[in-house]
Amino acid sequence: MQRTTEQFKKLIRRWTDRDNRWLSVPCTIAALFVLLVIVKSCQGIVYYNSDECKVYRLGYPIEDARKIVSVLSKAETDTFIAHDEHDTIAIPLLSERYFIADNFNRYLAYHKKDTTGAPLTNIVALVNIGADQDRESSAVPCDTSKGQLMLVNGRHYLDENYKPDSLATFSMDYCYEHQKAQRVVVDAFMALQEACKQQTDAQLMVNSAYRSYQDQIGTYKRNPKGYAARAGSSEHQTGFAIDVTSRQHPMRWPFDTSEEGIWMREHCHEYGFILRYPKRQSQIFGFAYEPWHLRYVGKEVAKRVHDEDITFDEYYAYYLDKR
Repeated sequence: MQRTTEQFKKLIRRWTDRDNRWLSVPCTIAALFVLLVIVKSCQGIVYYNSDECKVYRLGYPIEDARKIVSVLSKAETDTFIAHDEHDTIAIPLLSERYFIADNFNRYLAYHKKDTTGAPLTNIVALVNIGADQDRESSAVPCDTSKGQLMLVNGRHYLDENYKPDSLATFSMDYCYEHQKAQRVVVDAFMALQEACKQQTDAQLMVNSAYRSYQDQIGTYKRNPKGYAARAGSSEHQTGFAIDVTSRQHPMRWPFDTSEEGIWMREHCHEYGFILRYPKRQSQIFGFAYEPWHLRYVGKEVAKRVHDEDITFDEYYAYYLDKR
């Protein structure tokens, strides 16, 4: 056995010595070539089964396919590929400022069924706030832990037991009737009123502030549809919302075009307030325009909402609720 092993070693040495080394070169090259072919074939099989290639086979240029896959999650990409069709708005959607990757397939679905010709910006806004979903089935409890940034609307509701824990009373110099709101709201409105008085000679007044769940039931019954929220869906229950008029224009309707109404719309963000239901929201979301309804969110957020010309619903979806 030992003799056989020694003979085998001598054979190997002879094969690899200088005289026979030329034989090993072509063998090595051939082996490397075969290995390269195998590797490339494996890479081709892997790429063919990749998400990028699957999107490419839907009809998108390779650069667009690569972009889609890089932006979407694996689950969103799988859903997108499952649609098995090319959509002309897919790439433009990725450039929308408030695009949220998790909502990508919902944008496409909304666009497909839309008959109004809504621009992509509106589609993104509507889907982001959940307007593409059934209101009742998609409604969730309001996240009250967000404090002054909690979102209350038809899809984010407060229960009948919720009550603010820091209510303060407005003095009669600031309201028509006995009204309460969160302490930070009372202080901010006092500053807002003083500034408005100095610049317009008009005196802003609070017409309505905190309302309990039970109070809102009565308000909803008394007001036309679209001008009052159902109980649990009203911001007034948070204590962070106020309805404003002025002594010069105590009725709401002239307030919109009055000097003080225009001033308030342009400057309320400087005091931490936003116009909660602006005309833009009415046009896009179908909610009634309320030029008197202010919501306190703090100066930093109010400035961003004002500067970016978005609604609080959009701000919440993109900056607070975005995953």
